[in-house]
Amino acid sequence: MFTWRHFVWLGICLAIIVTSVVLYRKKRPSLKDVLSICCGVCVYSEVTKVFSTIQMVPSSDGSIILPYIPTNHLPLHLCSIQILLIFFVRFTENKKMREKILAFMYPTCLIGAIMALAMPSIFTTSIPVEKAFTAPISYQFFIFHSMLIALGLIIAMSGEVRWEKKHIYSTLIIIAIAAFVSIYVNSLLASPTYVDGKLVSVDFWPNFFFTYNNPLGIRVTEKWQWLLYLAIISALAIVLVTLCYLPLLKKNKD
Repeated sequence: MFTWRHFVWLGICLAIIVTSVVLYRKKRPSLKDVLSICCGVCVYSEVTKVFSTIQMVPSSDGSIILPYIPTNHLPLHLCSIQILLIFFVRFTENKKMREKILAFMYPTCLIGAIMALAMPSIFTTSIPVEKAFTAPISYQFFIFHSMLIALGLIIAMSGEVRWEKKHIYSTLIIIAIAAFVSIYVNSLLASPTYVDGKLVSVDFWPNFFFTYNNPLGIRVTEKWQWLLYLAIISALAIVLVTLCYLPLLKKNKD
């Protein structure tokens, strides 16, 4: 993170995003056609991720070797769940639900992907930064998140959503519910260690929606510190989502 390789990738991502948006403005394809391309990128992304992260791990008695994907790579992050939403809005015939989902995708694609590119988790959980240009998962990570940012901008430009204040509230409610559920999921997929029936440590955990641990590595030792952290990221989510919608709501007023 924050090495010259990271900054080179950020430059590549910016070029992909700008090129995508400029081509959209020039050609003006339908949003449906854009979503078709995004579906292809999603398939490429997940296939590459699975075959890049899968490990052959022996059973406890060593009698069998099994393929295993570390739980932090499950598609349960804010950016990963966009895959299901992209396929849904591409193929659904329910216009009302499609508009609601597109309204949710606009800020969450932008915010989630920008944060992911700013703090690429693959360099701490998957590969060393030295392999930034040789490991396939590196290309998967940066191309996929660039696509999400471009898609978020194109949704805003497409004119297929009638932007209203209610979209702010519905988006924040969905994020809050998903974040709350992620606390259960993170605990469920963690690896606790018990001694004499007493929980003494947690050796591995995913961090979906960043509700389990802060991405900056700031040490949290007390429950009140964790609750304060949740309050901070909640406030940040409210501010960022609102800022995303404000220009579109103002444009509708004008």
